[in-house]
Amino acid sequence: MSNFQENTRQANELRFARKVRQALEESTAAIAPERLERLAAARKAALRAHSTGKPALQWMARPAFAGHGAGGGFFGGSRGRGALAFGLVILVGACIVSIFSIEQERRISETADIDAALLSDEIPLSAYADHGFNAFVKQNP
Repeated sequence: MSNFQENTRQANELRFARKVRQALEESTAAIAPERLERLAAARKAALRAHSTGKPALQWMARPAFAGHGAGGGFFGGSRGRGALAFGLVILVGACIVSIFSIEQERRISETADIDAALLSDEIPLSAYADHGFNAFVKQNP
């Protein structure tokens, strides 16, 4: 990349950043003061958590499907998660088997079409013994 192109790219990025900043500043004026206070408090908590290495809010530290109390997750604890994982494995396996069987049926159908076309044509028997005949049939169905 030439120096001119690099400078142009940087200038475009700066122009874009200024437009974004201007839009953010304009939209900030429309936010209610109580929301601005909550946002400021959340920002301070995030900065404090970042400096200590701990999560800013307690809900961020919990798993996504945590339930109420000990061992009572969204899916009924570890057994529920195991059952869910087992069900997903079975579902994925069934999908793979289905796709495989559909592809097999498609291949069989194509082969049957080629065989039917060959048997209905008037081709001498010596053509079937030719090694290049299979390649010709596959290229020209």
